[in-house]
Amino acid sequence: MGLTPMGSQLRTLYLLAFLVSGIGSHPNEGSAAAGQTHLYSVSQLDSDIPQGIAADETEPVTLEDDSLDQLEDLPFHFPVPEVAPSDYSDVVWWFTSCGASGPNGPTQAQCDNAYRHTNVSVGLQSEGPLKGIQIWQIPATSKYVVSAYGAAGGKGARNSNKRSHGIFISAIFHLEKGDLLYILVGQQGEDACPGKDEMTQKICLGESSIIEDEYNANNAMSEWAGGGGGGGGATYIFKMENGVSVPLLIAAGGGGKAYLEDPDAIMDDLMVEQYENDTSMPGYNGQLGAAGGGGGWNDITKHPWAGKSLMEGASGGSACPKALKKLKWATHGGFGGGGGACTSGGGGGGYRGGDASLADGITANGYDGISFVNPAGEIYLHPLAAMESHGEAEIRIHINCSHCESDNCERDQESKKIVCLCLGGKVLAKDNVTCTVPGSAIQESHLPFSLIIVVVTSTIVTGVVLTCAGLALIYYRKNNRLQAVRVKLQSPEYKLSKIRTSTIMTDYNPNYCFAGKVASLNELKEVPRKHISLLRALGHGAFGEVYEGHVVGLGGESAPLQVAIKTLPEICSEQDEMDFLMEALIISKFNHQNIVRCIGVSLQALPRFILLELMTGGDMKTFLRENRPKATHVSTLTMLDLLNMAKDIACGCKYLEDNHFIHRDIAARNCLLTCSGPRRAAKIGDFGMARDIYRASYYRKGGRAMLPVKWMPPEAFLEGIFTSKTDTWSFGVLLWEILSLGYMPYPCKSNQEVLEFVTSGGRMDPPKNCPSPV
Repeated sequence: MGLTPMGSQLRTLYLLAFLVSGIGSHPNEGSAAAGQTHLYSVSQLDSDIPQGIAADETEPVTLEDDSLDQLEDLPFHFPVPEVAPSDYSDVVWWFTSCGASGPNGPTQAQCDNAYRHTNVSVGLQSEGPLKGIQIWQIPATSKYVVSAYGAAGGKGARNSNKRSHGIFISAIFHLEKGDLLYILVGQQGEDACPGKDEMTQKICLGESSIIEDEYNANNAMSEWAGGGGGGGGATYIFKMENGVSVPLLIAAGGGGKAYLEDPDAIMDDLMVEQYENDTSMPGYNGQLGAAGGGGGWNDITKHPWAGKSLMEGASGGSACPKALKKLKWATHGGFGGGGGACTSGGGGGGYRGGDASLADGITANGYDGISFVNPAGEIYLHPLAAMESHGEAEIRIHINCSHCESDNCERDQESKKIVCLCLGGKVLAKDNVTCTVPGSAIQESHLPFSLIIVVVTSTIVTGVVLTCAGLALIYYRKNNRLQAVRVKLQSPEYKLSKIRTSTIMTDYNPNYCFAGKVASLNELKEVPRKHISLLRALGHGAFGEVYEGHVVGLGGESAPLQVAIKTLPEICSEQDEMDFLMEALIISKFNHQNIVRCIGVSLQALPRFILLELMTGGDMKTFLRENRPKATHVSTLTMLDLLNMAKDIACGCKYLEDNHFIHRDIAARNCLLTCSGPRRAAKIGDFGMARDIYRASYYRKGGRAMLPVKWMPPEAFLEGIFTSKTDTWSFGVLLWEILSLGYMPYPCKSNQEVLEFVTSGGRMDPPKNCPSPV
């Protein structure tokens, strides 16, 4: 699980190295504000691996001569003495945005502070084309695994459920000792909300709809504009050879979200991430529209709202002129070439920048940029949209396992020797290379080999034909049944306007029932609005803002009770109103210590409120990721802590099954913690997916695009019918998330690949260091 701290030997080595080594000085040494760049180097090692990348293999980006002269005159310090090559095999160098955000990169002072207690030392120039780019000296000649994470795009004013993720990509490169790597860490595109003046704040809170009104009236934005998210910046990693920049790895940034979510759009998760490895292809900027396109590798633009290419400094674009003119809605793209926003979203940065919509559509999201891998490198992990914030970069020594039969190995901590690993229950043989099956040897078959081939092939073909025929028949019958249900549900007696008559029918869907009875709004505990106080915003939920607040006068108690308050905007559709009340009815039916408790509702005044118990520990996914062990500190989580969280959720799932209820979306992102301390308890929350299944309109909500594919069994996706066994499968995936400390299930696989993998009988391997009984 990676929960043990770094060995004391390595810490002692770094401490002794710092004490015995002097920090050199330079006669012209000055401050970052004076325009001088400081570079720091760790110990350097020699190796006989051949040269990796030539300067003529890519499109050149030539920097000014005076910038190169400045680099040649930079002072190099060696604060750590040279150590054995094996001591680098477990070292990871992690690069961040140094706390910077927005369209411009970090300064030397910011990075010095950010890397103060880490093994990373970088230099930055305060002026010129390399401003904001971190410069790092390679400590040893070897092969390195270089990983880059592009930054995510910004959220729109009414499109804040999910941001466009930045792209993660990884490759293996041979790097020479003493060479300089130039690392531009992309920064997240700015969110449209909260606004900076009174009008934009009203739009963000749902108190004004001037943008929707104008768009609905004119089908275009002629006067009011703004509210889109800025494009995310790309993370660039490149070298300088003979004055020419050579890109090694570029992780594209995510596109900015438009002002309003398009209900008919396909989910971003089903889009295939693109990357380029042909150096002859030009690195153009993205298409410019009302919003700015993303910056590319070496293009030029004169428009301030377009993201700049690396050659122009890679700064993020400003907001479009329309947005600045009327509403002064300044939403920039992130550093790394993110496009500025308009009502539509800005494009993400990359080797080729992401496009922005030509028309300023109210639902037109910006597109992700295109990533890049130099052909001299070996792709290690294919691109995956995974980053939810600022970009990052990770560099570590690559351990060569090609001599192992399984191509998997690790370095023994005591002997420092490389030890091969075996998978699938096999054990390592005496030669320390091959893997063998334990126990008695498998006896050879006496059947002719040709007969075995014929029998196996015939069985496989027959099975495939019968499976396809069965699935086709099931799909045909199911489709006819769903069509009949949809026609029935379009009848006037099922109109959503019945929600205002104080009774909601919860058994619209003939496949499911909610305790087999009618649920009434009268069963909800109404809390007078005067007893409720809003304190601060916690985030944006599926319907509107979620606040922390106080409620007084409940149960005769005089002390105020802390609650989380989900809001429904005053201006909303009947569908949203029905969804909001349906979720309140569902949560109010439960009374269990591992399910988030509904305190009450406030429906008599606008906007409507649902009052829930306050979970100060946040969601489980974020908690697990934040508590992963890092180079600067160790994780305080133990295996018992992880198993207790899993046990809490299991108890909640059992309670739901005992009450014949199907949650349909058991995942770490939907589980909340009472606190982040050792007395934490995990609870099931967010019944949004369960709400949909208890009425027939679930079938009309975008099909597969609404489904959490990686948490679903194959029969649920293929047939569309859910049982309590669906939650059992989802809990298994949640257990994998917990024991991997919040990693995405089925790593490096798209939704379509997961479907094919699971339906063919494939299953995930246990996370590293997972106990055998688990």
